[in-house]
Amino acid sequence: MSAALQITHAAPVGRWVRASLLPSTWGITTEAARKYRERGIWLEGKHWRKDPTGRVVYNSAEIDQWFETGL
Repeated sequence: MSAALQITHAAPVGRWVRASLLPSTWGITTEAARKYRERGIWLEGKHWRKDPTGRVVYNSAEIDQWFETGL
């Protein structure tokens, strides 16, 4: 394979994803996600939680639904 070959398909997103995937998946910066959490727009346990190492992770299915319905 050529070094110049670009991959044009995205890997499937799991249920809980790290903040680093927010910009490429939903176009949301990590700063915007932090504000959604702090303002209670995204709810802990539904839209986000902390993983066993204490990092914030996001529920991809719930964020998709939030985009569709605003809930």
